[in-house]
Amino acid sequence: MVETVLDAPCPVCGKRTLVYRAEELELPYFGKCLQTTIICKNCGYRHADVMMLDVHEPMSYELKIEDVRDLNIKVVRSTSGTIEIPEIGAKIEPGPLSEAFITTIEGVLNRIVDVLVQLMHNTPELRERINEVLRKIGYIRHGRMKATLILKDPLGNSAIISDRVKRRKLSEEEIKELKLGEITYEIRR
Repeated sequence: MVETVLDAPCPVCGKRTLVYRAEELELPYFGKCLQTTIICKNCGYRHADVMMLDVHEPMSYELKIEDVRDLNIKVVRSTSGTIEIPEIGAKIEPGPLSEAFITTIEGVLNRIVDVLVQLMHNTPELRERINEVLRKIGYIRHGRMKATLILKDPLGNSAIISDRVKRRKLSEEEIKELKLGEITYEIRR
């Protein structure tokens, strides 16, 4: 592992106490990757990312969540992956500060719940709709409602790890509709 002190201010506290860590790893299903983390020693700010060093095809993964055992299925989401659960209207899209994560389907649901709870505090006018979605998530967690987890990645660095997953290559049209999560520049002529 490589560790370096950065000569840059923390985006949260402004102090120059950022530490950069990088480590090359070999991940099953993906191959070589570079795991990077920036941590502020002062306030605890943290930004992590996993960059795949091997090239993959743009992929879509789809899995039916049918019972509580499915909540333990692993989900690997890179900074370019988009997660959708259409039955509850949830969509996690990449942005400039996206973080990669490895979790389970239950972990994905927990991330959605965390955002909804915060949203409920900040926008009380949405309380009824948020409560409806939270109720549906509870039904999914208890096996009383089936749902579909869809994971699309134009860079092919994300996956749902299950024998039951439907896997296919993304079309050019689908790729164009997805966000990358990275800051990209296009020069037009």
